Amino acid sequence: MLLRLEKYDKDTHTKSSDEPKEKDITKPEEEDKNKNVYVVSSEFVDLLTDATVNTEESDSLDSDLQEIIDSPPAEKNIKVKNKLKELENVTLNIAITGNTGAGKSSFVNALRGLPNDDRNAAPTGSVETTMKPSMYQHPFMPNVKIWDLPGIGSPKFRAKKYLKDVNFHTYDFFLIVTSERFKENDIELASAIKKSKKLFYFIRTKIDNDVRAESQKKNFDERTLLENIREDCKVNLLKVGIPRIFLVSSFHLEKYDFQKLVNTLEDELPKNKTFALIQSLPVYSLEALTKKKTYFKKLIWLNALAAGLGAIPPIPGLSLACDYFIIKKFFQQVFLGFGLSNQALEALSERVNKPVEQLKAAKTSRFKDGATEDIVVDMLSKPVIAIAKTLATVMALLPGGALPASGTAVASVHYLLNVGLNEMAEDTKCVLSVSQLA
Repeated sequence: MLLRLEKYDKDTHTKSSDEPKEKDITKPEEEDKNKNVYVVSSEFVDLLTDATVNTEESDSLDSDLQEIIDSPPAEKNIKVKNKLKELENVTLNIAITGNTGAGKSSFVNALRGLPNDDRNAAPTGSVETTMKPSMYQHPFMPNVKIWDLPGIGSPKFRAKKYLKDVNFHTYDFFLIVTSERFKENDIELASAIKKSKKLFYFIRTKIDNDVRAESQKKNFDERTLLENIREDCKVNLLKVGIPRIFLVSSFHLEKYDFQKLVNTLEDELPKNKTFALIQSLPVYSLEALTKKKTYFKKLIWLNALAAGLGAIPPIPGLSLACDYFIIKKFFQQVFLGFGLSNQALEALSERVNKPVEQLKAAKTSRFKDGATEDIVVDMLSKPVIAIAKTLATVMALLPGGALPASGTAVASVHYLLNVGLNEMAEDTKCVLSVSQLA
């Protein structure tokens, strides 16, 4: 089946030509006559949302999507595919620095969803293991790069020289890490980063160790302990303004301030960088899953428009004309992003001390083993897409008249992408429940 699909895709693209044929050239009066046939309007999008989606989160039509909807018919398909390519290729470079022994490398691994003993993990140890900037690609998003920078504990440390040596222009933001109080070197570095107009945040690591050590004392109160640690960290940092300090544990991202850090980055990073960040983070809690799902839902409209507006003749055996490969690619993206792959579950198994087979058994949807071509073909072949096709009657009531060309395909793909997203989200909830993270 896959070979047949690949051959079909190749043949389809081979038959297309950059040179317009005479019969394809639309005369001005014909273009005006038919212009409503290819319009995907805001009303169309609103109706599809109400008719095809039944989820707890609503779609977010941002300015980029609105611009595509409002663009001339001939430009829609090009614009939507260019936007998808732009989001896919956006780079995010995260710099992690701080004192020797602060747990920088463990935090790098946590952000990548890897245990410290994974063969692709950043090396950890009680002595400085990072002598020069070391770049670690994200396991399934190669454009997201996390940099483990050399420690700043040397007596000869000079912030300006340090930033120059580590090529500070490379990074989108800095995380300054310590497992104790922030010291003069941290302050000097933060001041230099601030002058360079880069974002920076203070990370106090190994909080789980502090909580464990203090929990043996009488009248122990975790909230009070965390507030005392936070205030103690602030003492030396007032020189750089109001410091933003986040208490984290690399082994328990679901606890303490890690989610606050993510929320802060979401507010302060450029929109396209935020997309990359949220998709790349491991799913460590229900809140993290909900946030990630919301971002994937934003991608659904772009993928539905791309697959539907550029509809190709239906593959033999399928009743819907759409770009099959866009649908499959989206499902694969969600599967990896939700941490449902074997690699992600093995890392989670080690972190929560649960048998990996138990975590795998929690997945029960059709996507439990991945987004295969058989699943996509099956979804496109079943009568369920008739639900979206009934929109033809509704669309006839829209200003301008009939259902837009490719509108049925857009509606159907939108519906199916939401079905797949919801099924994989339910699998992830079950995995989190077995992991006792939900």
